[in-house]
Amino acid sequence: MKLAELHGRLATLLSLAALLAFVSGAGLDAPASLPVLALLLLAAVRPPAERLARRFEALWRILAVVLMVRAAYFVLFVPEDVVLPMVDLLLVLLAAEALRRHDVAGHARVYALSFALLLAAAAYRPSVLFAVAFVAYVVLATLTLTVGHLTRAGAGGTRVPRRYLAHWAASSGFVLLGALVVFAAFPRVSRGWVSRSAPPARSVVGFGDRVSLGEHGATLEPDPAVVLRVEFPDGAPGLPSSLYWRGRSYDRFDGIVWSRTPRAGIDRGPPVPPAGADPVRQTVYAAPLEVPVLFGLHPVLVMEARSRIRAFREPNGDWRYAGGAAPVYDVVSAGGPPDPERLRMATAASPPGGPAYVQLPPLSGRVRELADSLTAGAGTDYDRALAVQRWLRRDFAYTLELPATARQATLEYFLFERRAGHCEYFSTAMAVLLRAVGLPTRNVNGFLGGEWNTLGGYLLVDQNRAHSWVEVWFEGVGWVPFDPTPAGAGLAAGGSRGWFGPLRFVMDGLEHRWGKWVLDYDLERQLEVARRAGDAFSRAPRAPGSGAPPGPPPWLILGGLLAVAAGAVLLRALLGRRDPPGGPARAYVRLRRAYERAGYPAAERSPPLAFVGALRTLDAPGREAAERAVRRYAAARFGLAELDEAGRRALAADVAEARSALRRARARTTAR
Repeated sequence: MKLAELHGRLATLLSLAALLAFVSGAGLDAPASLPVLALLLLAAVRPPAERLARRFEALWRILAVVLMVRAAYFVLFVPEDVVLPMVDLLLVLLAAEALRRHDVAGHARVYALSFALLLAAAAYRPSVLFAVAFVAYVVLATLTLTVGHLTRAGAGGTRVPRRYLAHWAASSGFVLLGALVVFAAFPRVSRGWVSRSAPPARSVVGFGDRVSLGEHGATLEPDPAVVLRVEFPDGAPGLPSSLYWRGRSYDRFDGIVWSRTPRAGIDRGPPVPPAGADPVRQTVYAAPLEVPVLFGLHPVLVMEARSRIRAFREPNGDWRYAGGAAPVYDVVSAGGPPDPERLRMATAASPPGGPAYVQLPPLSGRVRELADSLTAGAGTDYDRALAVQRWLRRDFAYTLELPATARQATLEYFLFERRAGHCEYFSTAMAVLLRAVGLPTRNVNGFLGGEWNTLGGYLLVDQNRAHSWVEVWFEGVGWVPFDPTPAGAGLAAGGSRGWFGPLRFVMDGLEHRWGKWVLDYDLERQLEVARRAGDAFSRAPRAPGSGAPPGPPPWLILGGLLAVAAGAVLLRALLGRRDPPGGPARAYVRLRRAYERAGYPAAERSPPLAFVGALRTLDAPGREAAERAVRRYAAARFGLAELDEAGRRALAADVAEARSALRRARARTTAR
């Protein structure tokens, strides 16, 4: 393939890499993404003929004008979302350039448009795919600029061996290494003015601003979207399946829908942890949901934001946040459940805002009779709650099949006819039955359990874990959780099952590390990395009990340095060994130095062919031999021809002849 044709395809591939980087963060939100992707692939495989490209010029101009007007409208009237309209215009211009025969100005436009698209990709929260696209962009940019320079220099019709392309691509490693050093060492600047967080994940049954029993005639479909990644600095507490990630609570029930009333409860501050229980610390990396809720193990004592959000406690004790960044926060929870004997001595007295937590819609007599019969033999409020929980767990079944009709999607039909349902039916049933006997109760939503990702060392919680349970108020203790759903039912909707489960864990582990060490790499984390690197080379032992995490061991630092050295050796091998003593580069340098010592201005730094032209103009001694030597060197240096052993000898002879002519001319000048 000739250089001119190669340059056109490389420029198209460069644009594809930039588009891939944008899609990694924004998805296909820009309407022009898919059409432009198809056009770029077509241009990379089979560039259109010049006549066909000219026919599309008018279409590109019309589309560009329309998109410019659309972008201006968003800038003036919808300023909160101007990125996508501008990207649509950018993509159309990029497609137009990819399908056009380029001149020098056209090359510059392709470079500028693709780089602008790469910058637009950074305005979102890009995934690991962005790293792959960025590396591809740097490698392709190095190749494209090199081939473009040779094309503009008049070598467009030349064919280049593949090994030279590999050498040029390998040189992009220096750019990537420099980018890594700058990223790790350059002071952090807030991304708040450009950052666009990931789009909210859709909520599923079991979580939302309200809970409804009215859905019917369908099956709950699994949703593997990840919502929480939780790290435990002090070690995970117990089995992952027993962890309840509390989110929202609801106090009002109208017979079908649970909702929240504004004055339900007055905040009395964080609960008092059980005596002798060790607190459980968690670091939560959460995906933005439709409702800005912060999750943690109940009861939550403290929540502190780590990303650009503001965490606050609501009057009823729930936690929310404000801010557009992905929520990353630290949680401290009280460890262990309350002592059952303490709960038996406590009473389910009226909590703050108590009337809201015993509210009931109109109920039939048989529901109240059922509540009385289930709790008749219990001597304490705690035993009453346990009696209702045991009955629901023992005599009912869990199913993802929704009721067939609206008449069947009621609490009474669940209690007396169907006796099967998903977690919202179980939690609603327990809350209503306990309220019917006067126990203050509320419905709670969140997530149950999770799966441990050994690659990343964190607990993965996905949408399939959405769950509902209840909380009962006990004076002097606070809100105590009860789960009436049959044990193990929460796993029915999903989990990482099937042959793709391990692969999913690997990919999610990479995604978590990418977000933690790249996207969320702030000044605090930068200082931590610098401190650990300093501690690795410090001989002073760390003070015991300092609480600071240990730095990497010296052998790890030494191994990293050896890996860098090995990479440098490999890169040098890819780029080729230095020219041997008898090689063309050494011979060319000797030739130029000889003319420099002889006082000819042509020895100043200039291209080889310009050097030859200057010798011819000055009628320098040995110019014919020097011209032959330079042409042999240029052919070998720039890949136009291979220089075999005979060629090397001829090059050395030409250099020797030119230098001999210079010595003879100098001797004649001295004799005069």
